[in-house]
Amino acid sequence: MKTLVKPRRGVVLEATLYVMFLLAVVIAIAVGTVLVVQRASGVDYRNTRVNYAAEAGADAVMAQLEADMATGPISAAQLAALTPPSLAGFTFDNVSAVSTGTLAPRQITDGAYAGLYALITNYDITSEVHDPLGNRGGAIVSVKAQAIPIFQFGIFYEKDLEINNGPPMNFAGWIHSNGNIYLSSTDSYFHDAITTPNNVYHNRKDTNDPENGSTIDNDAGTPNPITFDSRSLPVPAAFRAASHAAFSDRLKTNAYGVDSLKVPLPTGVPPVTVILPRNAGDDQQLQRAKFSWKADWYIELPSATLLAGQQCTGGAIPGGASTRSGGKGLPSVADCATIFSHSRYWDGREGRMVDALDIDAGNLNAWSLANPANAPAILYVTVPGWQNQSVLATTYHAIRVVNGATLNAPLTIATNLPLYVKGNFNLNLNWRSASLIGDAIIIQSNAWNDLAHQAQGVTSAASTEINAAILAGSWPTACDWFVCGTNPYGGGVENFPRFLEDWGGKTLTYRGSLVSMHYSLQTFGPWTGAYGGYYSPPNRQWQFDTRFSDPSNLPPGTPVVGSLVQTAFRPAY
Repeated sequence: MKTLVKPRRGVVLEATLYVMFLLAVVIAIAVGTVLVVQRASGVDYRNTRVNYAAEAGADAVMAQLEADMATGPISAAQLAALTPPSLAGFTFDNVSAVSTGTLAPRQITDGAYAGLYALITNYDITSEVHDPLGNRGGAIVSVKAQAIPIFQFGIFYEKDLEINNGPPMNFAGWIHSNGNIYLSSTDSYFHDAITTPNNVYHNRKDTNDPENGSTIDNDAGTPNPITFDSRSLPVPAAFRAASHAAFSDRLKTNAYGVDSLKVPLPTGVPPVTVILPRNAGDDQQLQRAKFSWKADWYIELPSATLLAGQQCTGGAIPGGASTRSGGKGLPSVADCATIFSHSRYWDGREGRMVDALDIDAGNLNAWSLANPANAPAILYVTVPGWQNQSVLATTYHAIRVVNGATLNAPLTIATNLPLYVKGNFNLNLNWRSASLIGDAIIIQSNAWNDLAHQAQGVTSAASTEINAAILAGSWPTACDWFVCGTNPYGGGVENFPRFLEDWGGKTLTYRGSLVSMHYSLQTFGPWTGAYGGYYSPPNRQWQFDTRFSDPSNLPPGTPVVGSLVQTAFRPAY
């Protein structure tokens, strides 16, 4: 009997088709899974992009607010003028900033400038955006706008700051420079914070001479030597660790993300503008910034009047102008003649004679007491045509303050010319908030006598005390030795107030705020090594005047410098 055998090719075909079906199912499931993942990834990607775009919009608004702060407190018009950035593929539905509080003086409690007082306003920035597929993103950033009065710093420099003193210098007060800071001395003792958005160097700028006598106190008041800098510790984390260990983070550089602090001027306008005379074309921003426009007594004195030694007559200066604002009146002929006079003397650093308009602060004080409604808060003096004095001239022109030991009210004396200060100024017995503003500040001690300085020569100084904020030009060291080798020293902050006498063994006691916004434009005599035969330095008992920590004690017309700090971030849905 024959057994029937089923053809095997049919079974194989069926098995193959079955396997292929199973593979198709598996592939279909896999493809579906991939598509789901791709769709989810695409959604996440697009959401991430719109959220980053929203953050970019908030950053753009922050940049605009920071620029607006350069002209003073942010106005409602500036808030309304905020604009979104241009980002390809995204449309901004809303960018705006609203104030969440009132403008008020408060102490800064966080960030690089914690401890200083500022005019502070808080803002919430909203940024909302969508893409062509309808994906939407949003961000709300909270920021704090801080307008810091510049005279709350013990030392503030717009450009590089150098401290390389010979005789000892103890300095209590916050030190800040928007440029680099160079510290090299055998006996400098710093008792507060030092900050810069750039670098700090434990060396001189003019030559390679890292002396090891500079110390900074930590939070416990213990002085510790500076043994490192931005060159030896270029990695930010290493610099921060060293500063934290030695100085309780009181030495801060770009390693900490410190911000530059700018004076209230429009973009591109140099800081020296704050001391320049009025100009008919000045807009409101410049008028808010210039001491000449802030002044309630503005004097333009023609050179012929000053050089002839004449006085203002009846409040009117022939060929010039003497104007008051705020309804205040001018002195009488007799009073004016006691306040203003003319003097001539030799400046050893300049190597030439000085023709000076003397302002007798004591007689101005007496007139103000008798006429309190007319007392000036800011007195500004300029001489048209003297803004660009020639280095070749045998005589140059200046303003001098004399007899200023006692003030009866807050006072700022300002000029775009060099400003000399003779003798004690604003003694503590009757202290008033005061500032001295000029192209350069030159100190003449209590022993100064014009008759003894009619030619080159050095006389002995006497110990002198000055209590006032100083804003003036400094003299630069042109180049870092590390780049261009040894070059002439500019004199540093220790010679920022300039000297013309033999101060050996005598002391200049100074309480105030030392601010340099520019390099001097009207004085040309450089600091000379070995003191150049025109002076020897004083012992420096210099400190920040802590009374300026109270905003109500700041001198009239005090400029502010601004910074913007982010305090919170959250997404907006």
